[in-house]
Amino acid sequence: MPRPQRIDPKIEPADAFIGIVTNMSIIQMAHFINQKSLLNLVREADLPVYFEKTDKLVDFKFFHCQNEDFRSDFCLLGNSNSGINLLPSHKEFNYFLIALGAIPDYKISLLVSQIKSINGVQIAANLPQKSNLAIPPILTDIELHLTELKKMKSEKQNLIMPLSEDQ
Repeated sequence: MPRPQRIDPKIEPADAFIGIVTNMSIIQMAHFINQKSLLNLVREADLPVYFEKTDKLVDFKFFHCQNEDFRSDFCLLGNSNSGINLLPSHKEFNYFLIALGAIPDYKISLLVSQIKSINGVQIAANLPQKSNLAIPPILTDIELHLTELKKMKSEKQNLIMPLSEDQ
């Protein structure tokens, strides 16, 4: 009897997966990235990520910014929580800045250099995504989390200002 085929979702790689090494807190890092790059990273609900080894959901600090000019989302994530690393293969990085959307390569390199110019940042590097098998599930978690956040915001907006046809 032939095996049933599993659905293998093809996740598009992020435009940038930037690893950051620093001693700053994530709030300070978000502030300085906002200041240097003119992004507007805002604290959102923590990103829940499932770990098979522990069979638990672990929450990681999450900042988000939507850039309409590039039709892109920028997410700043903490790499560790309670001793568990989001990417164990890159445990030397404290934070990851992920760009999803249609951002050009020259803007990514400009963003990396802007992050490197922040006092207190030791390393900022755009990481290769194809060789790391742990990145696609994280990108899926981010996509689902962003969808849920947008849904919650639209529901909250509807409570504040109902649509004219709903009145």
